[in-house]
Amino acid sequence: MFKRIFWMSLATFAISSQPAMASNFVPTVLQTGLQSPRGMTFGPDGQLYITEAGSGGNGACVPSPSAPGETLCYGASSAIARLNVQTNTLERITTGLPSLALANGGDATGLQDLSFDANGNLYGVIGFASDPTNRDTVVGVNDFAHLIKVDLSNPSSWSLVTDIASYELNNNPDGTDIVSNPFSVAVQGNTIYATDGGGNALYTIAEDGTISTVTVIPQRDVFNPIPGLPNPFPMQAVPTGIAVGSDQAVYVAQYTGFPFPPGGANIYRYEQGVLDVYATGFTNIVDIAFAPDNSLYVLEYATNVLGGDLSGNLWQINPNGTKRKVYSQISTPTGLAISPNGNIYIANQGYVAGEGEIIELRSVPEKQSPVGLLLVTSACVLIFKTKGKSKNS
Repeated sequence: MFKRIFWMSLATFAISSQPAMASNFVPTVLQTGLQSPRGMTFGPDGQLYITEAGSGGNGACVPSPSAPGETLCYGASSAIARLNVQTNTLERITTGLPSLALANGGDATGLQDLSFDANGNLYGVIGFASDPTNRDTVVGVNDFAHLIKVDLSNPSSWSLVTDIASYELNNNPDGTDIVSNPFSVAVQGNTIYATDGGGNALYTIAEDGTISTVTVIPQRDVFNPIPGLPNPFPMQAVPTGIAVGSDQAVYVAQYTGFPFPPGGANIYRYEQGVLDVYATGFTNIVDIAFAPDNSLYVLEYATNVLGGDLSGNLWQINPNGTKRKVYSQISTPTGLAISPNGNIYIANQGYVAGEGEIIELRSVPEKQSPVGLLLVTSACVLIFKTKGKSKNS
């Protein structure tokens, strides 16, 4: 009897000492050939709504903020696509939105993100990434740097809600250079939140278009590896993705400005007037999203921008604060969405003209380690042997 109890205890120990089953992810490329995909969201109909920033056009041009000596030129090539993830059927439901891009169609700025409110209304933000005065005087297209409302009737249409660029021009909440690039939008009930990556701020926008500054994401001094420039260097925040947690707090990610330090991007948590650092150690975050289990997934655009490593990464932050890298076979990813059943969708190669992809990640349990299985198997064999001897005695 003692032997049976001992070996049964060992078997129990071997099983219980295995960590809780984590998940691996099996990727499937659902769609290719998208024009600069950006933010995505699931609609009340269970379909995935995808922004395409477009490929610019032959219109007026403004200096590129990220490619010295290059220009971004206007064309009405931005769009909204809708993907039925069950049948893998894609249709473009809204076209003709404004876009700026390099001559090759890359590095585009157009419709950046989408979010549904509690009543099923769809809102989006159009970026700009330039001095707001260039929008009206140089490009001559007022639609950039706006929050828009999308009517999904057939045919769909859209209307301007509020001018985020004008707010930056007139208020400049962070007190630095005047640049506006609305990047992400999220709706909590009927409260609309938007980040301005150029203005370094988080805003709320009322249904009547009134903008209020919620908070400015702080500038930080960081190490600068480039000789001849200030060191430490005052790095701008460049807020990007927004997610609303089950705790009703608003989580804001940052891409970081120059010198884009690896590991220098934070995630902030905002609640009731208080902005705290929620998580650190990330690089060039472009999007974040909560999963049904309250894990926060974090999408990194690149591993080392200045070093030329444009491989992206997907991280999981568990509710207890621990984090792990869960997927890295991506390059310049730009958007993240998670379905109600926990499947993950990534907009990949978002800055490569005409080569955007939608990747689906489905989780599968990791197999138990061979050592653990060997211990369990051996213990069970000994249990049965002992049991057999007792029957024969």
